[in-house]
Amino acid sequence: MRDADGDMVTDSRSPKEAAWEKISTVPLIVLSFVFLVGFSILILDDEVFTTGIDKYILTTLAVIWIAFIIDYVARFILANDKFFFFRRNLIDLLSVVVPFFRPFLLLMYLSRLRFFRGRKGSSVRARLVAYAASFAIMYIYVLSLAVYAAERRAPGATITSFGDSVWWAMETISTVGYGDLIPITVPGRIYASMLMLGGMVIVGLTTATVVSFLGERVQSAHRAALEQAERAKKHEHEQNQNHENRRQASGDSRDSDV
Repeated sequence: MRDADGDMVTDSRSPKEAAWEKISTVPLIVLSFVFLVGFSILILDDEVFTTGIDKYILTTLAVIWIAFIIDYVARFILANDKFFFFRRNLIDLLSVVVPFFRPFLLLMYLSRLRFFRGRKGSSVRARLVAYAASFAIMYIYVLSLAVYAAERRAPGATITSFGDSVWWAMETISTVGYGDLIPITVPGRIYASMLMLGGMVIVGLTTATVVSFLGERVQSAHRAALEQAERAKKHEHEQNQNHENRRQASGDSRDSDV
């Protein structure tokens, strides 16, 4: 298998595992989107989960969750190195245990695209930017839903609408933290801790990407300046050499006339 730079990369998956993923990737992406939409409707709807359309949505989510479990177990069985598979697919396992983490697995599918398998600076930087931006948006959205579900009916809660939850998530992940909205339930504070840790990761990745980009631009400018100076020096040397050749030719011509 080749990456975006044309270099050969080793596929650590077994042939059967690779074949399974080739067949299941697109259906799982679709199911992940359906799960995210259903989860959103389920949380944003104020009805009890067992009434109205919510019970059908809940049933659909349960079926999709079972499909996720089947996919993970099947790939685990087909993998040659079970321990390596376990380490490489921790997000898959987390999404099986905690279903609302499943949408984050969509980000992992980017690594299967050829461009995002490159090892050069541009490919690595594109991968980091895509991961960081997608992760930040989805992280804020999903945890806003989770905090809203945990806080909206709690006595004395300050986060009582989805808009409040999104605003709280934005000021928390950006490390602003006005303190006007705070989670008061245990699940809400657990989600808040996860958001804070995720915010530090996102800020760190963003900083590293910017520094890497600036460093590469400085190095490129330095190389361009050196190449230009080398070309100017070579051009000057050629001019001097041509001038010397013409002078010698002129001197030889005068000697012949004499």
